[in-house]
Amino acid sequence: MVAVPYSKGCRTCIQRRVKCDETRPNCRRCELRGIQCPGYRKPLTFVVSTPSDSRTPAGPTYRAARPSAQSQKLNTSRSVAKRDGCSHNTVDELVAPSLVEKTLAAQGVETLGFFIDATVPGLYYMYSTRLSVNWMNFARRHVESTLDPFIWSLRCLGTLHLGMKHQDQETIASSRSMYSRGLQGLHSLLRRPRFVRSDMTLAIAVMLGIYEMMDPITPQSWLTHSSGIATLIRLRGPNAHRGGFGRTLLISFKSFIVADALIRGEACFLAEPAWQLALTDTLATESGNGKGNQLCDLVELIFIEITKCPGLYARTCAMIKNDEPDHPMFETLRQETMRCKTRLQHLKDQLESVVPVSLDSEALRAKPDLIGLIPVPVAQKSRAFAGHGAQSALALLDQVIVLTKSNHRRLSTTSTMPASLAWDVLPAPATTPYMTMDKEETLANRLPAWPDQLALSMGMLAVKDSGPV
Repeated sequence: MVAVPYSKGCRTCIQRRVKCDETRPNCRRCELRGIQCPGYRKPLTFVVSTPSDSRTPAGPTYRAARPSAQSQKLNTSRSVAKRDGCSHNTVDELVAPSLVEKTLAAQGVETLGFFIDATVPGLYYMYSTRLSVNWMNFARRHVESTLDPFIWSLRCLGTLHLGMKHQDQETIASSRSMYSRGLQGLHSLLRRPRFVRSDMTLAIAVMLGIYEMMDPITPQSWLTHSSGIATLIRLRGPNAHRGGFGRTLLISFKSFIVADALIRGEACFLAEPAWQLALTDTLATESGNGKGNQLCDLVELIFIEITKCPGLYARTCAMIKNDEPDHPMFETLRQETMRCKTRLQHLKDQLESVVPVSLDSEALRAKPDLIGLIPVPVAQKSRAFAGHGAQSALALLDQVIVLTKSNHRRLSTTSTMPASLAWDVLPAPATTPYMTMDKEETLANRLPAWPDQLALSMGMLAVKDSGPV
C-alpha cells in the first residue's frame, strides 16, 4: 500500500505536489491562482491493519466499553494458552468471540435435551404438552441473556451425559468442574434477596440436584440438594407454582420431595391444606383448558393422596415412641389413614380400569382423551409406575394401620411390642447403572434411569418392605 504523505500544507498544494507557504488562514499560492483555499484540515484516511499492528494510543480519545464477564473469561483462557507456549484461538474466536459464546450456549441447550431423553424421558414427555413452558422452552429463551450459573448447570448435565454414554472419564471429570462452578454461582444467587424466589434460581438448583443424583459424591448426597430445593419451593409459596415455569419446576421435583420426606421420616409440606388446594385447582384449570387427559389426571390425583403418606408414617413413628396412651390422637390418626387409603384404593382401581395395559390403536381411537398427546410408550410406562407407586403407598398405609392398632392395644393392656417397625425407608439406589439409548434403541424398548422411575412412581420407590413384624 502507498504510504500516506505527511505535510503541513493546504490540501490543494498537497494534491498539486508543490511547496505550500502555509500562510494562515489561507494559502497565498491559492490566492495568487484565484482559487479558494480549502484549508489545512486533513481528510479522513482509511488504513488497513491487522490485530498485531494495533497499538494502544498515547492518550485516550474514547472511553473503552467495560468488558462483559463472558469476554473476560475468554481473554483469560487466551492468556493462559499463550503462557503455555501455544495459542488455541480459532478464527471464530478472533473475529466474533461473542458469537462463539452464543454457539456454545446453544449447544448446551441441545445437550440438555439429550440428557432429558436419557434420564427422565417419562416425566418430561408425560407433562411437556400439558405445561405452558417446558424445560427446553425456558432454556432456549434465556440462554443468551442469563446468568453464568444457569449456563454452567446446562453444560454440566450435557457433558455428564456425553461422558457416561461414551464411558469417558475425562469428560465426566469436566462435568464435575462445571457442576462446581454452577454450585458456586447458585450460592452467590442465594445471598441476593431478589434472586432467592426467582424461577431462574430454582431451575439452577433443580438441575444441580438431578446432576447429584446421577453422579453422587455419596449414595445419599442427593438428599442435601433435595432438602434445599424443597425449602426454596416452600419459601416461594403455592401460588408461584400454579402456572408458567413455576408449575414446571414443581412437576419436575415433586416426587423427589415426597421421597425425601419418606427417607427422613418427616411430613411432606405438599400435604398442607394450601398446597393441596393449589394442586387440585391447577389440575382443574389445566383440564378446563383442554390440556388434560384421563391418564395424567388420575396420576395427579393419586399423587395428591400420596403426599399425605410421609406425614401419616411420621406421626405413627412418633406415637410408637410415646409410651403414654393418647386415645383422641390415635383415633384421629386412624381415621385420616383410613380415608387416605380408601381414596387411594379407589383411584388405583380407576386407573387400572380406565387405562388398559396395552394401549393399542383401537383403544386410543375409542377414547381420544385417554392419553392425549402423550407418546404411547411413555403412557404405558407412566401407567405401570403410577400403579406401582399407588400399590406401595397402600401397603405402607396398611402397615400404619396395623402399627397404630397394635401400639394402642399394647398401651391399653400394658403388653410388649417389638421395637422394630415393619417398614424401612431407604434412599433410592444411586449406583444404578446409567442407561443410554443406542442408535437401534427407542423409547419403547428401553427402561428409564432410576430418577425417572422414582419420579413416575411419585416417590414411592424410596419405600422398601422389610417383611412382617
